[in-house]
Amino acid sequence: MDDDSSPLALVRGVSIHSGFPNPATDSTGQGTPLALDLNRLLIRHPSSTYLFKIAGHDWEDRGIFDGDIALIDRALPAHTQDLVIAWQASGFRFCQRTALRDDDMLWGVVSAIIHPCQL
Repeated sequence: MDDDSSPLALVRGVSIHSGFPNPATDSTGQGTPLALDLNRLLIRHPSSTYLFKIAGHDWEDRGIFDGDIALIDRALPAHTQDLVIAWQASGFRFCQRTALRDDDMLWGVVSAIIHPCQL
């Protein structure tokens, strides 16, 4: 097995190696690691982002399944077609912005859905 880990190319910030590279030593040449940091990729406002676990099967036709994790950002403005979390006296409700009822209080905007792999 070839263990040469020297970069072959640097394309849009992603280096491609021959052999079996050590990802811990990968960098952009400026000393900045190229780590896949889910916090940086998915969370725009860390102090106002919450995780909710989806329960139920109402959204399966849209690719959102029971057990998925929704990232809710309370700092994002809600646009017409956004998925949101609304608060009612009975608790939280997952819905589309256009489906808010009079007694709903917009609590936050869904910024991402994490779908765990089920084997």
